[in-house]
Amino acid sequence: MLKTFKWETDKSKRYIKTNKLEPILEQYVFGCEFEFYLYDNDKYEDIRKKLFEISDVDLLVNELTVPVCQDSSNCMHLKPDDSLKDDGLEISIPKSTYTQLIQYIKNINNLIDEYGYTNNDTGFHIHISTSKKSGININFFKFALLCNQNNLLNSWIQRNEYCLNVMDIINCNDKKQSKKIKNAKGKVWNLELISNNRIEIRTMGGINYHQNNNKILLELEQFKNIFEETLSKNTDDYINLERLHLERISKSSPKSINNFMNMVKPKTQ
Repeated sequence: MLKTFKWETDKSKRYIKTNKLEPILEQYVFGCEFEFYLYDNDKYEDIRKKLFEISDVDLLVNELTVPVCQDSSNCMHLKPDDSLKDDGLEISIPKSTYTQLIQYIKNINNLIDEYGYTNNDTGFHIHISTSKKSGININFFKFALLCNQNNLLNSWIQRNEYCLNVMDIINCNDKKQSKKIKNAKGKVWNLELISNNRIEIRTMGGINYHQNNNKILLELEQFKNIFEETLSKNTDDYINLERLHLERISKSSPKSINNFMNMVKPKTQ
């Protein structure tokens, strides 16, 4: 049953889960964001109630902006998405374990299917990080190369028009030219190193993405495995992959090489 909300300082409404679970600390932390539209905006209250039912934590609802109140990263969010037209919405989950993430994906995609729809504008984003922050420096170059090798950066064709493939930078395009491509296509890269220990993946989405759980979960497992491999000692196969790519980069212009190094400089092992 949905409880009475309380106002937060950022004007979010907090619906308090009386039997919420304590966060589980594991080696890796996951999150995700679902962009979608409602068929009928009058159903906003219905989907809000359903979200509260499936959530293990407090629900923050803000009809104007992203909730930023205390402990917001440990709450479920229902909020507007400024990148979408016509009252597009976004649901984001709290920091989760891998098992919790899978269940949230299944439950929330079912809710979207019941009350709304997705189109070529809408995306599905994944966050993967380490629970430990100190001493972690993700080799973003390695992560991107391995994702590309596993054909994960272009498998959702619809997203190519909205997110620039980070390999366009790694392949040593001029940075200014790549930004022009990015601005023409959309607002974000399909992979981005958010902090020293967190990566955001924006490769998935498009029309009816919410009806494609099998593909989402299959690729999610691949991204998880690649994240783990990125933090591990380099294998001989990866060393060869990196060498070949760096040789390709070395043949580019000095300006392009400098732009590449500034954008995705390989981390010290």
